[in-house]
Amino acid sequence: MDSSVYFSSLIAAAVYLAVGIRLFTLSRRTQGRPEYLLALAYICTGVSYSLYELPLLFGMNQSWIQILPRIVYSIGVIPLLLFTRDVFRSDSRWANALVWAIALSLFAGVFFSMLNGDIEGLRVGSVWFWCDWVGYTAPYIWITAEALIAYRSARKRLRMGFCEPDVVNRFMLWALFGFLGSLASILIVPLYLEFAATQVWPSWGDYFAGGFEAAATAVLWFVFFPPAFYQRWVNRGAAAPADPAH
Repeated sequence: MDSSVYFSSLIAAAVYLAVGIRLFTLSRRTQGRPEYLLALAYICTGVSYSLYELPLLFGMNQSWIQILPRIVYSIGVIPLLLFTRDVFRSDSRWANALVWAIALSLFAGVFFSMLNGDIEGLRVGSVWFWCDWVGYTAPYIWITAEALIAYRSARKRLRMGFCEPDVVNRFMLWALFGFLGSLASILIVPLYLEFAATQVWPSWGDYFAGGFEAAATAVLWFVFFPPAFYQRWVNRGAAAPADPAH
């Protein structure tokens, strides 16, 4: 794997951990469940990325090292699903059922693929690969859909003066983050198909992985650590909404 991909993945791990720790600190102060759930999700993601990349960087290839990051990442999907349900569909029975259906698909895929010797989950010819794939792809598709719905509603409230521009922008960024995660999962399928056919990891896969990690973590950084210039730009762009008094 190209060294730049190690670097971008480790930066991604650092961003996820930084966001997770910040949200965990916030959740302790506010006692907010959404912040706590998202903190768990991002801390698990950051730890998983670190466990993937650091051993590879130092030439450590033991099986347990390859298994552990998959398990940690899968655990982190659960609070991400619960966060989406709690924030966007707290009173919905179908959303609750969807959470556990996705979780069941994910853990069945991980468990049975490992049981069959597919430690890294790369055998696209196995039904368990697709269970795993649905389990880590569906949460991002759901995030994208819910954030776009919320963004559209928030824009209407902004025009009437009932919503802050940074809230609207955060929904947009959150939708973009979900979209990048969804697209990365969808486009990884041809990457795995090529690997299955040749047993060689294609070189374009390294740049693909690094590019999506860089884009997704940049968006995540702007969601939770927006620079002052960006906040000024967002507020200036929405400085002239329709005045509800006219």
